[in-house]
Amino acid sequence: KFKKKGQNPAISRRVAGDLRKAAIRAGTYGKFDAETGAGWDPAWDAPERRHPLLDDASAVGDVASNEALDSILLGSNKGAIQSIRPPKETKRERTRETRAQKIESLLKDADNKIEEYRLEKEASKPKPGIEEEFKRAMKGSRY
Repeated sequence: KFKKKGQNPAISRRVAGDLRKAAIRAGTYGKFDAETGAGWDPAWDAPERRHPLLDDASAVGDVASNEALDSILLGSNKGAIQSIRPPKETKRERTRETRAQKIESLLKDADNKIEEYRLEKEASKPKPGIEEEFKRAMKGSRY
């Protein structure tokens, strides 16, 4: 009988990475609640992902260590682009708000444009009378 040398992980590395990022975003990184399953224990990180200051920062529970923990996890860039960004989503979802604003602005002028179009169409039609009837009859004649 074939015997496995190792044991498969409970979750894959990809799923573990997603859970780790979700814990960082939720602010539960460094503490794990076994009852709810929320949070992430830094000991679960892969050895190449561990930061040397991370164990020191997570051991102390004061505000300064939380700021240090954030700087370790999020990097030094506190601007618009951080190392942990929100999901990119599809282009349709990203541009939904601008498309809605564009549609609303176009709908404000829609009634006026429709009225102008109808007036132009009415003005382009010939006036009724004997002269127009004669022209129409001559078009269809074979003379």
